[in-house]
Amino acid sequence: MADWNREWQSAAWRSDADAWIDVVLQAYDLTQTGEPQQTTDAIFSTQLAVPTDHGTLFFKANNPGQHAEVSVTATAANLVPDQLIMPLAIEPRRGWMITPDYGRTLTELPTTDYKLWARMLRDFAAVQQELATFGDTLFDAGLLHLDPAWLPHYIDEQLMLHASMPAEHPLHLPARDAEYLDRHLGEVKGMCEFLAAGPVPLSLEHNDLHRGNAFVPSSPDEPLRFMDLGDAYWAHPFASLATPVRVMCEELGTTTSDSRIRSVISTYLEQWSEYGTVEELWEYVEPALRAGKLQQHAMAMRVLSGADEEDLVRHAELALRPLAELAIPVLEG
Repeated sequence: MADWNREWQSAAWRSDADAWIDVVLQAYDLTQTGEPQQTTDAIFSTQLAVPTDHGTLFFKANNPGQHAEVSVTATAANLVPDQLIMPLAIEPRRGWMITPDYGRTLTELPTTDYKLWARMLRDFAAVQQELATFGDTLFDAGLLHLDPAWLPHYIDEQLMLHASMPAEHPLHLPARDAEYLDRHLGEVKGMCEFLAAGPVPLSLEHNDLHRGNAFVPSSPDEPLRFMDLGDAYWAHPFASLATPVRVMCEELGTTTSDSRIRSVISTYLEQWSEYGTVEELWEYVEPALRAGKLQQHAMAMRVLSGADEEDLVRHAELALRPLAELAIPVLEG
């Protein structure tokens, strides 16, 4: 168990968290009406549901590799206040924040209609476009950058890192596997260079965009509101299609050649018409999805930094699988 997981289960940590929650409640003149309930306790974060006289608040504590989520969320929400959750308070040094209850998420709707994904991606594209000129601002808040132009070097660097780890290390990549990948990654490196030279600006890449991270609006005309930027990077925005495409295929029992999947992707691309036609922008989807695997890898390495061997063994595939899949096409046809 990672050190932070042990800490989250300790009486001392809970006492500190409760004390900070009390300070925040006092600042907002709120009264706690019950004992906070711990709702999540994993390697990524832990959460407490805090009942108050003005509804439930949610306290979140991040693992050390994702402490920046709280300041990134607060900064981004100030820039796009209608579409991102706004923390009531943050403690950046410890990766803590408290947010209001924004209601049900899209996972709670009794449907897997692909058009819901189209709506979600349409609205998230609006967030990305609003933030596209604020890369420096979000970097100052802690959002890490993974420019596609840097990724060919990143690939070489990470293959060498994993191959050079001791053979018994959970993140070790056998030299023959690293050499095999290296021989087959010329196409991927070319895709990264193609993305870097393309017309679409870098922006917030959510890196875990699923229906559980989007709230049901209070009216049909309101945009969706998004949360959970712990995995996010400043990168090519189209990489945010990765999780929706994968989950849609799982939910619908289909493949990426399905016309429904293609329709959802096209809806997202339509939001970027300033930079080309849908047909022109389709050329950047597969490269962005491959580049997104490197964002997934980088996120996993941040989370696993400092983890003990038990957690490394349990979660090593979070880092190794994206590397292994780099040379495999995501879209069919």
